[in-house]
Amino acid sequence: MNRKRTAVTALAIAATIMALLGAALVLKGLPGRDVVDALGPIASVPEGAADETAGDARVPDDNGGRFLPVPAPLDDERVTDAFAPLAKLSCHRDDPSDTAAADDADALDAPLASWSPEAQRAGIEPLLAAALAPLTPLPAAQAERLAEAAQASDDPMPADCPDLLRQQFKRLQTGESQSLCQFRGKVLLIVNTASYCGYTGQYEGLEALYRKYKGRGLVVVGFPSNDFGGQEPGTNREIGEFCRLTYGVQFPMFEKSSVTKVHSNPLFAALGASTGVVPQWNFYKYVVDRHGRAVAGFDSRTTPDNAQLVQLIERLLADRAEG
Repeated sequence: MNRKRTAVTALAIAATIMALLGAALVLKGLPGRDVVDALGPIASVPEGAADETAGDARVPDDNGGRFLPVPAPLDDERVTDAFAPLAKLSCHRDDPSDTAAADDADALDAPLASWSPEAQRAGIEPLLAAALAPLTPLPAAQAERLAEAAQASDDPMPADCPDLLRQQFKRLQTGESQSLCQFRGKVLLIVNTASYCGYTGQYEGLEALYRKYKGRGLVVVGFPSNDFGGQEPGTNREIGEFCRLTYGVQFPMFEKSSVTKVHSNPLFAALGASTGVVPQWNFYKYVVDRHGRAVAGFDSRTTPDNAQLVQLIERLLADRAEG
């Protein structure tokens, strides 16, 4: 009986051992088990084992011996190559020179060095100043000057705009209301135009004049009008397409208006009063100097390449004053 009981006990012990071994093998093969085993050294490091000098390049002959081991699945060349740029961004390291051998095995394993307090302040203070700048109030005088400058840039009628140009009209192509003050300091050639007139071909000469002298400060400005002979019957869009497609007009033009009615276009009333030349037909031309003064008026027969007109424009362009 005792021998039988002993044999049963031995078999039971053997079966238990086999079951444990089998379970160990099964667990060993589960996905992620290698990671668990690899992280074991990190999980088992006691808190008291932390080394305050770990990672300090100033500790001689260390070469990473004090560091925690890298888990085996992460101890892969591809992983270290991928994380190396991040390590450079977040930490400082005495990197080897560019001339060092590319296969230097110690280059990536070199300990990371701590920034000195002075270096930290030098790097952080400009960033903090930039971040806090929007929250820092400006001195009253400086804030007032900036506000005045912003208002002046947005004001369609700034204080230095001549009286003649203190008028707004809608652009021919877009319908956007714009002030003629945008042309202050320029020499202007202002023309009332029409698309079906015997003088319509002057568009070509006006555009050529504009392209030749715009770099020196000349602006040709067109105002379509149907006042004479009903020779501008189209809509603003039709007029714009005609001028662009037929004559390649790029000089600024404003929407169709009456140049004989003050309420419709007070600019031409002012031009006529200043020069003594009132529009009697299409393509009358008025020259305005850099100071916003109308200095001359020319009738329809004066072509854009007329010597007297061109000489006047060149003389006014030579005056660089803006005020």
